Amino acid sequence: MHGAPAIPEEVCSLLADVDTFISQTLKGENLSRKAKEKREVLLKKIKDVKASYPQEFQDKELEDEEESEGSFSSPPDSESIASDRYDKEDEAPSDGNQFPPIAAQDLQFVLKAGYLEKRRKDHSFLGFEWQKRWCAISKTVFYYYGSDKDKQQKGEFALEGYTIRMNNSLRKDAKKDCCFEISAPDKRIYQFTAATPKEAEEWVQQVKFVIQDMESNTIPEEEEEYDDVGQVSSEPIDDSIYEEVKEERVPPKAEVPRKLSQEEVTTVSESKNTDYANFYQGLWDCTGDVPDELTFKRGDVIYILSKEYNRFGWWVGEMKGTIGLVPKAYIMEMYDI
Repeated sequence: MHGAPAIPEEVCSLLADVDTFISQTLKGENLSRKAKEKREVLLKKIKDVKASYPQEFQDKELEDEEESEGSFSSPPDSESIASDRYDKEDEAPSDGNQFPPIAAQDLQFVLKAGYLEKRRKDHSFLGFEWQKRWCAISKTVFYYYGSDKDKQQKGEFALEGYTIRMNNSLRKDAKKDCCFEISAPDKRIYQFTAATPKEAEEWVQQVKFVIQDMESNTIPEEEEEYDDVGQVSSEPIDDSIYEEVKEERVPPKAEVPRKLSQEEVTTVSESKNTDYANFYQGLWDCTGDVPDELTFKRGDVIYILSKEYNRFGWWVGEMKGTIGLVPKAYIMEMYDI
């Protein structure tokens, strides 16, 4: 009578990895009742296979025990503790720069946010390849959370040095045209799926905008110009500077809907020379989508007339004689009062 055929080494290794994933990795996950039952069934099947081939798995288990003992012989270092907050399928940032934990609701200057499907770092054969994540671009950093109510991010990476593109080869299903990837030389590739192709394009355009903005060198020149103005200390000369700005104004191209009456606008305009706190400048280029929104470029001077729509993220501003709504995230204070 012949004995049972030996199991190939690669099959033993694969089964050991599956056993580790099911018995250890999934142990800490919040599984549904049905998933827990399935997990127990799989564990029993793996145990039965190991019992049928004791010789093949005995050596493997001894090696695993030795490795396990060695790994717990030394105390955990600060780096391993810091990495605990990352997804099990994720790694710490490839450039070594880890950002401090921050709640999703506490992010500042959010340019784009919403739910995406994020591809796991290890494309597991057990499924779970794509996981739902709430993502946000805050200033120049891409954050991702389990939901928009999370108290800290599952991961993040700085966009500097990255490029982004649509990629319809990441999936074979109906969402193949909704995929995009963010990559850089010698860094990890991040791949995402949006709900629709249009939404994916919006994410791509927004990330491109941030990357191009970081590569722009226009701000230092503008700062030098404002430094020159700052060196003039006498009041009469300051007044003449603002008079020159008035002369350069061009008439409005079209009449825009205004929340303020003409009398209120005239009153505010007369006091602008001394109202430094309400002078702002464009942080990024902005094109108005509707007639009552101002269109301006980075560095343009905008005088804020009203902040009555602050809770919606909009202010009312005036630039070169034209009055319109201004997204407050796109402007910054011109003077440090």
